[in-house]
Amino acid sequence: MHAHARNRLADELRRRMRACTDRANLTTLQRLLHRLDNATDQRLPSVVAEVLVARRALLAGCTVDAETPTPTGRTCDFRLARDGVLLHVHVKRLDAPPMPQITVPATLRRAIRCTRALRVGMRWSDELDATGLRRLGHAFDAFLREGEIGESLSVRDGSQHELGHLRIDRPAEHLDVRVDRPDRLAVLDRLDRLLDRASQQCMPGRENAIMVVGACEADAELLDQALLGEFIARWDRLPRRGERQAFGRDDTGLWSRGAARDAGIACWCTMDGLDSAPKLSAGHMWLRDEHAPKPESAALARASLMRARAG
Repeated sequence: MHAHARNRLADELRRRMRACTDRANLTTLQRLLHRLDNATDQRLPSVVAEVLVARRALLAGCTVDAETPTPTGRTCDFRLARDGVLLHVHVKRLDAPPMPQITVPATLRRAIRCTRALRVGMRWSDELDATGLRRLGHAFDAFLREGEIGESLSVRDGSQHELGHLRIDRPAEHLDVRVDRPDRLAVLDRLDRLLDRASQQCMPGRENAIMVVGACEADAELLDQALLGEFIARWDRLPRRGERQAFGRDDTGLWSRGAARDAGIACWCTMDGLDSAPKLSAGHMWLRDEHAPKPESAALARASLMRARAG
């Protein structure tokens, strides 16, 4: 992150401090400025994420208290208050590299004729020529015709060098082929640890929201899995009309295994512009079905943590 971006954000905090008339908001701005000025290069992106989340809440008309202590001896990053509604927010930054902007090669995609309604993720070796990509596509096609949700195929050569990998992720409206993250499992593990840490910081008996800030928009789907579990076949349910199988989620997710009952709201944004003008993307939000948040708490989260456009 360039010094220009840090200085620009610090100048904005100072301007807000001069114009601020609310004591709680002023204290929060002072704390954020102190943390921003003293952050190490390693810690700086996480501090910037917190500043951007607080800025978004302030712009939504919230009173923002920082570092609210909990009865367990921990602290909430922010407590938001607006129109008599309180929401405790825990900001976590996902430290994972962005995905390269690549697309599935046309030769590989054309070799896949299966039309099952599935979301699949794939990767392939850069060393493959057109003939190799066609052969890989034929192997993927055969696997897709018989494979089930959650299964994967690794295609290797005689030296056990991986030529390609395909994973059947979830049901979809049509065959949806996407580029898979090579470090997908490592990123999922980081998300699991972030969610566990956030759940330990929740204010007991109150409404809590976990705000995860990442660098890659596609990683929102990994947060979805970390919260709700992986898709699996469910033989105890009737399939939807026109489908041969019913699906559900396993118990590997934070919510699907019944953990973090006080955290009924989760949000995702990406952080961009770290070289000049940092900002958050519009974002996504999840609401828990079991132990669901109150409607007014969900409305406050949507108004204060989400935006119709980046900013």
